[in-house]
Amino acid sequence: MIHSKYKWQVETADAAAMQQVADELKCTLPMAELFARRKVTTAGQLDKFLNPDKYEAYDPFLFAEMGLAVDRIKQAIEAEEQILVYGDYDADGVTSVTVLLKTLRKLGANADFYIPNRFTEGYGPNVAAFTQAKDSGVDLLITVDNGISALDVMAHAKEIGLDVIVTDHHEAKETMPEAVAVIHPRHPESNYPFPDLAGVGVAYKLAHALLGEEPTELLDLVAIGTVADLVSLTDENRLFVQKGLRILRENANIGVSALAKLASAKLPEANEETIGFVIAPRLNAVGRLGPADPAADLLLTEDPEEAVFLAEEIDEANKERQTIVAQIAEEAIAMIEAEFLGEGNEVLVIGKAGWNPGVVGIVASRLVDRYARPVIVLGFDEVTGIAKGSGRSIEAFHLYQALDANQELLKAFGGHPMAAGMTLDVADVATLRANLSKLARETLSPDDFVSILRVEEAIPVETVTIDFITQLNKLAPFGTDNPKPVFALEGVRLSGTKRIGADKNHLKTAITADSGASVDAVGFGTGELVEKISPMAKVDVVGELSINEWNNMRKPQLRIVDLKIGHWQLFDVRSRAEWEKLLQTDGMADKVFVCFQDGTKEKLLASNANLVCAQIQSIEDCVDAATKDLIFADMPDDVALLEALVTNTAADRIYLHVEAENGNAIASMPSRQHFAQLYAVLKKHQPFPLAQNMSRLCKQFSWTDDQVDFMSRVFFDLNFATIEDGVIRLNEIGEKRNLEDSAVYKAREYRIAMEQKLLYSNYNELYDWMEKLMNSKGNSILEEIVK
Repeated sequence: MIHSKYKWQVETADAAAMQQVADELKCTLPMAELFARRKVTTAGQLDKFLNPDKYEAYDPFLFAEMGLAVDRIKQAIEAEEQILVYGDYDADGVTSVTVLLKTLRKLGANADFYIPNRFTEGYGPNVAAFTQAKDSGVDLLITVDNGISALDVMAHAKEIGLDVIVTDHHEAKETMPEAVAVIHPRHPESNYPFPDLAGVGVAYKLAHALLGEEPTELLDLVAIGTVADLVSLTDENRLFVQKGLRILRENANIGVSALAKLASAKLPEANEETIGFVIAPRLNAVGRLGPADPAADLLLTEDPEEAVFLAEEIDEANKERQTIVAQIAEEAIAMIEAEFLGEGNEVLVIGKAGWNPGVVGIVASRLVDRYARPVIVLGFDEVTGIAKGSGRSIEAFHLYQALDANQELLKAFGGHPMAAGMTLDVADVATLRANLSKLARETLSPDDFVSILRVEEAIPVETVTIDFITQLNKLAPFGTDNPKPVFALEGVRLSGTKRIGADKNHLKTAITADSGASVDAVGFGTGELVEKISPMAKVDVVGELSINEWNNMRKPQLRIVDLKIGHWQLFDVRSRAEWEKLLQTDGMADKVFVCFQDGTKEKLLASNANLVCAQIQSIEDCVDAATKDLIFADMPDDVALLEALVTNTAADRIYLHVEAENGNAIASMPSRQHFAQLYAVLKKHQPFPLAQNMSRLCKQFSWTDDQVDFMSRVFFDLNFATIEDGVIRLNEIGEKRNLEDSAVYKAREYRIAMEQKLLYSNYNELYDWMEKLMNSKGNSILEEIVK
């Protein structure tokens, strides 16, 4: 048994309604269901979904106060006033800066940019930066990707005579900031039809309004910021990313090209994953470790040599960021496991001195995935007593609103329902944790703390073809509100499963249906499952489909997202090689080794003191029924003990080694002729000193000491003979008795049959036998042993 990491939520649809959609869209029923879940149900919607070139962006003047903003900027350009674009340090922020600054300079503006330092200034506008801008001669300041919540700073700007235009997309307060204009897709007076633009999308709309036409050559930057900020990839955002990806493939920004080349990314084949996993993390990295200016400089430069220099600096920052994230994540998990699990920690709020506030958002994302609850990770400054960090949430918990309800504890905060940044006193961290956890307890149900994986539908393996995946790819670009489809393949078997990768922490396998249809699969970061999947396991797998191209061959492939096995499993480790491999596997402390024979336990513990070994001599010694991994390390004297353990513990995984003391050489049963020969010798030479004649007997009849001893004990058991002081004397035989009447004979017969079954049955026979035990509810099936 393997439990799934997520709660699978398989989408369902009304068959009749979906058939209508299929007829309307002139597509297959499975594709109709996929389109309908993305709110594409008419031919017009489908046309817009698939053909971005036929459609234009919305009129930017539908934004409230867009006219005020354009008039003030054009006035500043005509008067040669100094304009400052005030940005943010993430990928959305630096692309926003670049889009607007390129536009202003194209119009002849005297313009520059400023990005606050994450560590010394924090997120968004601050009084000191605005004052410095005014003192240096700035007449007009335009925020991009920030400013909507900085009411006090905007009031200060008005006091010092600094004109400000705010462009932002983050959660707004009830009161709009005092500014010349506020450009926000959710402005209460706005008629803009699409509320989910990224910061760069809002900056692009301002650029559009200023130029009188779309600066489509900048859409690669818009696509980068939009994908990086995880906003909804629907409607206008989808349009921007579709068109932007085309530019990224054909004529990318010179700085982006240099960065992609360092990362060995092929821009002519770029998609949303190229942005999400290659470009955006690197643009984010520099601002996570220090000033974000190099990222903006990279996107603004027209000099190829400067682009290469800046790209190298940024790529090195990304490598450093990866190392720091790994270290903090390890420390954070240890801290949570030791201190912050259980009631009172429904929202994990953790921090430590020395943790880099610039990367803790990444750590928070990993912890949300691991613990399925909202997480805030903070870096503590021991000198100032200030904590800075980021939070990530689950769908049921609106993080921004929760922080807003605790704003008296926060010096600054901002963000979205699912992500936020904040600054507070270290002394208030425990109070924030308690308040947020209390809110979560009062508003969330236990089901809300289980990560949900939305599955499009369960499909047969036979469905997974190149043509089907090609059709799926028409849904791209994938992202928020248009997730890459995840499908379930149920009741399949895995074959050729093995670990791959430099660290052997990935899984490669073939998914096979009963029909014989098969598809290759890979599971990243799931290498530990290789040893937990048995040959007979019926597996349910969910994953994403793609086309794998290698050596000019194209094959369907599934990337495993999650899997589960709903039944117990048997692992055959009777061979010495498999046994040694098992003993060297990580996580052995979670397994219970069952030892029947004297000395096995000591031998195992001598090889690894961390093993959990149970010495079983009777039914009363049965191990904990909650044991999940049961390993039979040697041969029982009575298979009833093994049966009792299998039946009563209901283990998820059973490993069968059953090494016998005699080295797995099954003792032979003497024939009836052998018994007759021995009886004849005893009758002729009685009284018969057994020990004195043992070697001569064995030599004459090619017997072993064990065979002679066994036959003698059978005679004693049947009362054919007695032994006293090592001398055998025959008795007068009354009634006729068969060898099978002897308990000693039957025990030997049983033992041989038991060893034969446990040592030499094939895997399927062993599995069937134990499967019957599992379903027997404690009823013995010993009769199978001696059939």
